[in-house]
Amino acid sequence: MNNAGLVTIIIVNYNGEKYLPACLDSIVNQNYSKYEIILVDNASQDNSVALVKSTYPFVKIIKSERNLGFSGGNNLGIRFAKGEYYVLLNNDTIVDKNWLTELLKKIKENNTSLSTSKVITENIPQEYYEMNGSINYIGYNIMRVFTDLSMIFFAGGASLIMKREENLRLFPDEYFLYHEDVYLSWKARLQGKNVVMAQNSLVYHKGSATTKRQTSAFSTFFQERNRLLNCLIFYEGKTLVKLLPYFFLDAFTKVILSVLSGRKSLFGIIRSYFWIFTHPRFIFTERNYIQSIRTVGDNELLKLMSCKIVDSSNRAAQVINLCSKIYSRIVALPHYD
Repeated sequence: MNNAGLVTIIIVNYNGEKYLPACLDSIVNQNYSKYEIILVDNASQDNSVALVKSTYPFVKIIKSERNLGFSGGNNLGIRFAKGEYYVLLNNDTIVDKNWLTELLKKIKENNTSLSTSKVITENIPQEYYEMNGSINYIGYNIMRVFTDLSMIFFAGGASLIMKREENLRLFPDEYFLYHEDVYLSWKARLQGKNVVMAQNSLVYHKGSATTKRQTSAFSTFFQERNRLLNCLIFYEGKTLVKLLPYFFLDAFTKVILSVLSGRKSLFGIIRSYFWIFTHPRFIFTERNYIQSIRTVGDNELLKLMSCKIVDSSNRAAQVINLCSKIYSRIVALPHYD
């Protein structure tokens, strides 16, 4: 097979039987024809595999004996990919007819490492698509940051494309789910590569179709731990020192609010910090690798982040965010806003 122009579409699936037909049908009906589909099934307990085998025989199915999550599932799928380009696509999506064509246009632009689709997620207000978001200093999503709709800090994992890499591990298997797309994009950016959005590549997304079945503590653990891991792995030491007040205040506030509200997420928060403190070898190994491939300093990357702490416009949020802006000026932390 001539692999020039071939796109490998990797779909990680866990009990997604009711979503797969719409997703796969939309891929078949889009207008780029040179692709292969790999479905990585994470030990589903429904009839996902049987459905795909009988209705979509052209799909290559890789069955895992256990649930590897989004990160491990995609890393497994990459091992079998033949394409010149890789696409990661969620199983609860429906793609537009120009979806892949428009993604390819963007990834072929000079020095572009990752491109993501415009993902229209169910129940997200229209106003959030008028500007693109970023992350703040400690890894939380901040909406409505970039007026240039090609600008993003990270490529969302619901639908993203990349060029074939010799390194077949996209992100650590340990991440399991959440913030792997930030890891992948941050890694590209600190090597001086571009990460962009393809506004005309449209994807319609159910959103958390798999993870919403999990407990609050389960999801919170991975959200909190992986957000912190990204910061510990990617930032230079001098930046981490400047950000210490943010980390302490964030942890303190989250624990207090969880206790007062009786949220089930409290256990997930405590578990995430316990994991961080008990896995220094993993953190330092991963950090040493990331820092060894760095070509761009933090000051350049921080210019694409927000200094906002609270993603809201109420009076309390305005005061908190103003304090953050003042502190960022005092300690010389750049930001976009």
